[in-house]
Amino acid sequence: MPRRLNLSVLGSYDANPTEHKLAYELGQSLADMDFNVISGGQEGVMLSLCEAIHEHRSNGYDSAYIVGILPFGNFSDANDYLDLAVPVGAPHLQNSIVPLSADMVITIGGAAGTLAELALAWQYKKPIALLGNEGWSGKLAGQRLDSRRQDQLAHFHEVEDLFEWIKHTKQEIEAQHL
Repeated sequence: MPRRLNLSVLGSYDANPTEHKLAYELGQSLADMDFNVISGGQEGVMLSLCEAIHEHRSNGYDSAYIVGILPFGNFSDANDYLDLAVPVGAPHLQNSIVPLSADMVITIGGAAGTLAELALAWQYKKPIALLGNEGWSGKLAGQRLDSRRQDQLAHFHEVEDLFEWIKHTKQEIEAQHL
């Protein structure tokens, strides 16, 4: 049996209402997919995403498993919806681990920390999709970060459109591992 794929979601700790809405809708869509959904496991986009997955999954094996990579050395900042919390002891480690542990990356909005994570995902050739028009997701829509890659950052306004990208990318990754 092939391993379960990791989908990392990046986004704002101080999310605005639009970012919260998109993160919650994404969580609803991912709830019954067989992904390890990885995030920073705290507030903002991360909280809305994790809450939606937790509330809408069926809890079977094919349901999403919620992983939070916490920036400090304790569990006190973890949101209440994580299945697995991993404190790493330094915010810069979190900014590396979340994107590098991914088979694919989705960004919702985002500030400087999200940009750092997004740049690492780009450098390590992770499939990346941007959701919404807020923060870095809106600013970098359809762009190339540099010449390391020939593709552009895929951009979606709605979760429904992004979901097709997720399914297609998942199939491509699984086909490579057969």
